[in-house]
Amino acid sequence: MPPMRTEQRAVPHYLVLRADCPVYVLDVNRVILRREASQLLRAFAKARGTPTSIADEPWDGFSSLECIEPHERKAVEAYALIRGDESAHQLSLLVSL
Repeated sequence: MPPMRTEQRAVPHYLVLRADCPVYVLDVNRVILRREASQLLRAFAKARGTPTSIADEPWDGFSSLECIEPHERKAVEAYALIRGDESAHQLSLLVSL
């Protein structure tokens, strides 16, 4: 059986929680995949994800598009969901959350 292929653009890499706003699920390029997250994805992010800040330069495009002010960026809760050593099966499970 050939290895499972997961469309990388569909894999959630970041989960961003912002007060009084929908949850953001982002791809590797910090482009919004969707504005909702299942309870399982939220639980996964908090339990296994890496807390990250959106205050640095790689987040400028996302923050600008979503009108997140510089002072607010420091308070936004965000998680990196991918560590880099996930199997194709693990990535496909993450896509399904």
